[in-house]
Amino acid sequence: MNAIRIDCKTNRQWRIERSHSIGASAVGVLFGETHFRTPLELAHTMRDELNGIFNYEETEAMQDGHLLEDYVARKFSLKTGYKIIEASSAEYLLRRPDIPFMHASPDRTYWIDADGPRHGRAAEQNKGILECKTTNRDIDPDNLPLSWVFQVQVQMGISGCRHAHIAWLCKKTFTFGYKRIAYDEEVFDAATGICKDFWDRCVVGGEDPEPVAARDVVSLYPRQTEGKTVTASKEIMDCISDLKEMKAAKSELEGEIEALSDKVKVFFADEEALVDPAGRILATFKAGKGRASLDSKKLAADYPEVYSACVRVSAGSRTLLIK
Repeated sequence: MNAIRIDCKTNRQWRIERSHSIGASAVGVLFGETHFRTPLELAHTMRDELNGIFNYEETEAMQDGHLLEDYVARKFSLKTGYKIIEASSAEYLLRRPDIPFMHASPDRTYWIDADGPRHGRAAEQNKGILECKTTNRDIDPDNLPLSWVFQVQVQMGISGCRHAHIAWLCKKTFTFGYKRIAYDEEVFDAATGICKDFWDRCVVGGEDPEPVAARDVVSLYPRQTEGKTVTASKEIMDCISDLKEMKAAKSELEGEIEALSDKVKVFFADEEALVDPAGRILATFKAGKGRASLDSKKLAADYPEVYSACVRVSAGSRTLLIK
């Protein structure tokens, strides 16, 4: 079934429109292939957005991604010869009437054949999808992050395009790469099924997904129930045993590191740096800048009213202690 293109005049309009379905970029979250967000966090965000509550705050990585998106697209065009469709940088969504709970919003599209002898230059069958990524990781083209692959599979399934690439820039080394992604209908069908269940049950239905990270547990249960216990499974018993062994090994290593550090520090007198025979710096031993700090005990004793007016008590966080 053909996708319907929904053009948005502003970023806010685009955000409002996309709140009515699950985007291709969120599919990796539902498959458990990204640590940046959990299904529970996604459900809470999507419920908020359905109610008109939007968080416009962007992380540094998100800002870099937006700023470098055009660079990655142009670099891809230079390397491959595919002509980027300039209008594809606009704010728009693609949605299929038969699966309205999902949408795609590709970073760019390109002409597969710029001269158009096969399908006609402007024909829909002549369009390919380009997903632009920026990352701090070194990327192996033969082992791409599955969250990226799932995103492009969904974009192809919704748009009808069967030609797609992922292009990326590693910010750490400024290394560029790209790879063609073949469409896999089984992956798209699986994504459609998991998205429908999540939309009906967790977004519209309001049911919380199962916690998959510690921050999920803290979000759902910020305070413990006094006196309540739970019996550990064999898997958790093994985790506790492994944690104890690792903590003991860590403690021993920390002791050895401290002893070696002291030995190096003692070698210094008033020197700033330690060098090898060739003059290369091996280590420095410098005093940090002084910093002003508030003596809260003195403030409370000498100016109790001021202290009471300024003090803020925050809720205690849950801490894991291995016994």
